[in-house]
Amino acid sequence: GETSHEDTIWQDLARVRTFDRIALAGQKAAFKAIDKKASELYFIKISIEELLRDLKGAKVLIGYEVSWDEERNTDANVSAGKFYLNIKMMNNPIVKQITLEFIYSDEWAS
Repeated sequence: GETSHEDTIWQDLARVRTFDRIALAGQKAAFKAIDKKASELYFIKISIEELLRDLKGAKVLIGYEVSWDEERNTDANVSAGKFYLNIKMMNNPIVKQITLEFIYSDEWAS
């Protein structure tokens, strides 16, 4: 299926469902760190990396990268207790079209 989103990246319904489910799981993991010491964030990052590693092993994802956002994790934000984690990933795409081209050739005639 396809969505009506104008950005072609988000037109694939399977991709949208996959990313939504991963985002929900990540948010649940991150919610556990709210009102805790900043040192707990290490375990949130590890938890998300383990989830993505399992999904890669299950062939749901092709690859992923989890990193702290260096631009947004400013001293002011960190002092205010605001932290930003970037989660970059690629799902295993669903084949939507295969084109086979059969070409006649008489190169083996002789």
